[in-house]
Amino acid sequence: MAIVNGELRVGLVGAGMVAEHHVKAWQACQGARLVAIADPDRQRAETRARQAGGLPAFTDLKDMASHLHLDAVDIVAPVGLHATLIQQAADLGLHMLCQKPLVASAQEGDALLAGLPDASASPRVMVHENWRWRAPYQALKSLNMEGAKSFKMRVESAGLLKDTSSNYPALKRQPFFADLDRLLVFEVLIHHLDTLAFLFGPLSIQSAELSRRCPDIRGEDFACIDLMAGGVKGTLTGDFCVEGAQPLPTDMLIVSGPTDVSIDGWSLAVANQPTQKWPAETAYQDSYTATIQHFVDALASGEPFATPAKTGVELLRHVEHIYRLANWHAKSTIK
Repeated sequence: MAIVNGELRVGLVGAGMVAEHHVKAWQACQGARLVAIADPDRQRAETRARQAGGLPAFTDLKDMASHLHLDAVDIVAPVGLHATLIQQAADLGLHMLCQKPLVASAQEGDALLAGLPDASASPRVMVHENWRWRAPYQALKSLNMEGAKSFKMRVESAGLLKDTSSNYPALKRQPFFADLDRLLVFEVLIHHLDTLAFLFGPLSIQSAELSRRCPDIRGEDFACIDLMAGGVKGTLTGDFCVEGAQPLPTDMLIVSGPTDVSIDGWSLAVANQPTQKWPAETAYQDSYTATIQHFVDALASGEPFATPAKTGVELLRHVEHIYRLANWHAKSTIK
């Protein structure tokens, strides 16, 4: 399908909470234009479409594509719908940007890949993995990290501790978290696994410990993972029940080597250099914009995506290996 006047015409599929950030990113993107929004909940689609400047609203991808010329779709739907939507978009000849996780399992991912064109062929698929596009990680990547000896990465949140209103902040923001059998690694730390691979190189998971303390969820709220990334030894720890922490997750990364480096939230400290800081209120949105701009630029140039579908499936293999190492399914119980 030819791109009209050099401008990528994009339809957004999914109008939930995170769609707000996608809409803003498309509005800031150069070389592309968001032209419509679809969601099975018609009212939600119409509300989001009004917020996006009065765009047309539809209830599904096929209906949207039958009424408008599209070049690509941005899939912001629940993971259980991803495979179906990707196949629909591929059948329509549309390029695809799909929210992580790509699909629910590596097995499903393998089946999906088998039915898609080669990564260099059209239409193309990219996983929307925006953590690696956060400014501190991009700045760290630009440094010479050769000789790094080890790293410690920690993700903290009070999101699964009750607040003063007796609500769980994480569940108020994303209610579906409560019913997931696999929570912290599958939904959150998958970002950090991708980021570590981006910073250091291919991952090898060594051991994993998972546990749950919040009584009102099914999945894990604590994880401690020993791993290698590009030959660098490290640990990745996630804890969503940290007293005094912020409701939203905060990242901390310490890299030991010839030059010691640390990231704390939206700041980057390099030994003997001034600390770089980014304003959280804009930097978070900027990571969405950078991800989407990369998608558009790569389609225009023909360059590979930073996170093609194959990378998304490989990441799911690591996630599943973590659950196996922790014997999580044997320990998990349903409320």
